[in-house]
Amino acid sequence: MVVFETRDHSPDDMIEIERLSRGADLGLDYSIPECSMSGSYLRVGDFQYALCRSLEGSYVTSKGIVSDADVTNINLTTALAGRQYNSLVLACDGLLEVMSSEEVGREVVLMRKAGYKADEVAKNLCGQALKKGSYDNISVIVLHLDDA
Repeated sequence: MVVFETRDHSPDDMIEIERLSRGADLGLDYSIPECSMSGSYLRVGDFQYALCRSLEGSYVTSKGIVSDADVTNINLTTALAGRQYNSLVLACDGLLEVMSSEEVGREVVLMRKAGYKADEVAKNLCGQALKKGSYDNISVIVLHLDDA
């Protein structure tokens, strides 16, 4: 079983679209995310900014681009109760744009059963993302949470 515990900040994320729409309704110079073959972006004047949370500064924040992190607390005692092969995967969109959460979860369980260590699982997932054509940065951290 795969549990996806955070909100995906993709261009079709309704919370982000609503936030940007509210800003535009208030007269702020916000734009709604657009997609292209090379990824998603926001129009800012004559420029296109790739959607990423690392952009900061008064000009881009005035256009609705923010780097505020979402923080999710997980009760591991409850989440892990009665389960085997528990792992925590922290990954960026470089992985999750080419593999679903469920696919990542299945791969992690298979690798755990085969005896892979956490760092080997992370490297393998990065390699799979590259083979699947990920065009973004690929960052993956895997923590094994039990002694399965």
